Formats: sequence, C-alpha cells, structure tokens
Amino acid sequence: MVREGYSFANCNFNYFQTKTGPGHASIYTGTTPAMHGIVGNDWHEVAESRNLYCTQDDSVTGIGSNDKAGRMSPKNMKTGSVGDQIRLATNFRGKSFGISMKDRGSILPAGHGADAAFWFEKSSGNFISSTWYTKLNGKLPAWLEKFNQEKWAARYKDSIWKPLLDPSKYEASSADDQIWERSILPSKSPTFPYRLSESEKKDFEIVYDTPFGNTITAIATKELVKGEKLGKDEFMDFLALSFSCTDAVGHDYGPFAMETEDTYLRLDRDLEDFFRFLDLEVGQGKYLCFLSADHGILETPAFLRQNRIPSITFNSNSIADSLKNFALQQFGSSALISSFRNLQFYFNQAEIKRLNLDRNKIMQSLIPYLEKQKSVWRVFANEGIKPFPAIPMMYKYEAGFYKGRSGDIQVVLAPGVLESGGNKGTNHGAPYSYDSHVPCLWMGWKIQHGEEITPINIEDIAPTLSSLLHIMEPNGSTGKAQSIPLKTSWK
Repeated sequence: MVREGYSFANCNFNYFQTKTGPGHASIYTGTTPAMHGIVGNDWHEVAESRNLYCTQDDSVTGIGSNDKAGRMSPKNMKTGSVGDQIRLATNFRGKSFGISMKDRGSILPAGHGADAAFWFEKSSGNFISSTWYTKLNGKLPAWLEKFNQEKWAARYKDSIWKPLLDPSKYEASSADDQIWERSILPSKSPTFPYRLSESEKKDFEIVYDTPFGNTITAIATKELVKGEKLGKDEFMDFLALSFSCTDAVGHDYGPFAMETEDTYLRLDRDLEDFFRFLDLEVGQGKYLCFLSADHGILETPAFLRQNRIPSITFNSNSIADSLKNFALQQFGSSALISSFRNLQFYFNQAEIKRLNLDRNKIMQSLIPYLEKQKSVWRVFANEGIKPFPAIPMMYKYEAGFYKGRSGDIQVVLAPGVLESGGNKGTNHGAPYSYDSHVPCLWMGWKIQHGEEITPINIEDIAPTLSSLLHIMEPNGSTGKAQSIPLKTSWK
C-alpha cells in the first residue's frame, strides 16, 4: 500500500475520546460523536439512568449464539455509514458486510442497512451475528457454518506464539522482557515463546490476545467474499474488515514491544495474502480499499520514564470515590454522582431535585476540587460556561459531546498521563497526538501513487470514498472530501 497507493501522512482524530467504538463510527459515517452519538465504547444513558455498551441492543438475539454476545446491533448509532450509502445508491442491489473479532468493529462500519455483520464470540470460538440482520433469516450463512465447523480458534489455542523472524530482525522494538510489559500468560515472563494452551483465560479469549486472531479474521473474510459473491456483478459491494488483535497486543505490551512488532509483521503478511486473494477473486485494479485505525495508543509510562520522558498513571476509580466523598461532605449526599465514564462525571438529576440544589453551585464546588487532584490538568462543565482561557483542543471535546450520553463535568488529563491504575501495559483515549494520529492509505481502482502531508481529519475518509464512488456521502457527514490523484486510465 505504501509503494503503490496514496498516503495522507497527517490524518488525525478531531474529537475526544479516542476509543474503538467512536473510532469505527467516525471513520465510516464521516462525522464525530457529536453527530453520530457513539461517544465511547460505553456511556451512561441519562434518560434511562443506566450504563449502555455502544452496540448493545436488548431487542435482538444472537444468531449462532445463545449468549449476550449476540445481542448487538447498530441501533445506537444515530447516523448512517458509507455502507448504508452504497446500499441506497444501488437500490439495495449492492451488498454491505462487516467482519471483525470485535462486535463494534464490524457492526458500526457496515451500517444500519447492511446485509450482515459478523464478529467473534470468545466463549465458542465462532463468528456470530444477530437478528437485526433480517436477510440472514435467523441463521448463519452456509459458508460461515462451514468455517465455524473447522474450529480455527481451537487450532490456534493449542499453538505456540514465537517470533516470525530471527530476533535480530526486530529493529523497531525494545529487547524482549521489559518491566512495563503485561504477559498474556501470567505464569511466565513477557518473553517469547508463548504456549497458548497454558493460558488461564476462559474459553478462546487467549486467541484474541495474539496475532492469530487477525489471521483467523482474514481467513473468515476470504470465505465471506467467496460465499457472498462480492464483486461479481455490476453493482458496488462494500466490505468493512477490522483487525482487532493489534489493539489487544498493544494494550498488553505497548507500541515498542517485540510482541507488537511481531504482530504487525504477521498482519503485513495476512494483508499481502488477502490482497493476492482479491486480485484473483475480484480482479487486480477492480477493487478500491483504504486502511486506517480507530485510534492510536500511548507508549507505556514506565518505558517513557526510563527514557526521561514524563509520564504517570491516573486511577479513575480513586478520583470517582474521592469526588463522591467530597459531595457527601459539601452537600450531604454521595449519590449526587451517578456515574463516571470516559473521564466524565454524570450528575444524578433526581438527587439534585430531591435536595433542592442548584446545578451551577454544585459545579462551582466540584470543579475546583477536581482540578486540585494529581494528574488532572483542567476540568470544565460540558454545558454552560466554558473555561477561560479555553484549553487547547477544546474543539475536540465539543466534537465528542452528545447530549444525553455525555456527562456533566469533563476531566482533562495532561499529555502523557495514562488513564489506568496499573503499572504494566497501556491504554488510549486521549486527544493528544499519540492517540489521535493514525495512518490513512488508499490503494486500488483509479488510485495513483503519492503522498500528502497537509493535515486531514478522520471524518474526511467517508466523504472522500463517497466522492470517488460518485455517491452521496453519509447523511450526517461533516467531513470534507480530500483530493487523491487518479490515473487517467485503469484496468
């Protein structure tokens, strides 16, 4: 893709927070959480006074699963995706599919009107779906039933993860076995090799924590392309493929670990194999693809500190408990705080009314208290008076705010602060460059080789794709179509 495709080298997320659910939704809808409503992987649904997972839908049931893992749909996403637009543009004769190890990585990109989305169920090791997708008629397609019967997850669960190449070839990572790495096998140090059969995790979760989950996803996707006959007629088809295991490995080991470099080396080979498959199955030059990421990741704090770069960890549970105790002292009730999600505090409106309290006075008391806490840089009310002077990147917080799903008080951590209570592994979610700067590569039909370093936003991808395909952009799109040099002739 780098050699033959076109790269936007400065592509960034333009909202907070940079998590998986919002990332997938924003890439494929062409807008931010302020419009599509996926403000986090989960959030506190204010009207219903409950915490809600981004693709949770209790009105549907699983297909291929009797577990809650199947009770998922795109219902909570308030706008359409580019997959929906392809369905509309072809009068529903073009197909739309999503597939990923993660439910949110397949469901949100494929859109509301998709033929189907498929995701990995850790308890069974199978790919499953839900009754939201009525075209399935309540059962998995024959090609997927056959794939599940081949028990790929069971095969890899009994395998050994060892370096793909000679260790001397790993030039982008630290030496193996570092104190900041979290081993996928707690009984051994974070060093190769890993015998997955020794895992203490339930069912097939260990497969998800290795690059083998990406390989399984790629194999399943090839079966999807063949089984659903994608690219075989005159109508545009859409396939959203997300490789989730880079995220799992990154959380455990950080971006500079040998395990992470090995995961990307293996992903590179999986992609090479998949593109060769598409060349044969669909035809070279007859498909268009882009590659990006739903977020970045912070280098592990201990790694940064060892290299004299400031970084500390922040314990979300501790600050939530502390604020509840402070509210009890100041206002006589710890129940004023109903939830703490995505670095946002949610007020209990019923409790405020019961105590006949003024919301602004509560803010005037709680915000100064929070700003005195270690690791906290700034705090402000999500609605009403904004801080002066405004914090840098305030636009990212505004682009991530959705009334009824976002909290009342926003906590802002300083750069390099990890929202985690542990000393090993790392996380993402910040507005800063390490979590917001992602690749944006294009390759295939019409695409001419080149590179652009002018900044673009992640919400620009969907309208750019729509323009290339000469279809309407998704209905809530706020991004701008970017110019890509095109070949004057192509196969």
